[in-house]
Amino acid sequence: MDKLTFGKVIKQRRDMLRISQEELSDISKVGIKTIYAIEQGKGNPSLDTLIKVLDVLGMELEVNIKKSLS
Repeated sequence: MDKLTFGKVIKQRRDMLRISQEELSDISKVGIKTIYAIEQGKGNPSLDTLIKVLDVLGMELEVNIKKSLS
């Protein structure tokens, strides 16, 4: 079974909304090469970049902090 990555989730959502990479780039003000890299699981986008992309896709980033083991 194929591992579901952050980039794959973004691509699936973009495809579901029928938004091209170019449209996502234009709307989010994130470069097309960055959009491509995110979807391919390459590069290291900033948190600001990810939030811009997710916002256009109607998604949000949630961070959970593990409880310490002590």
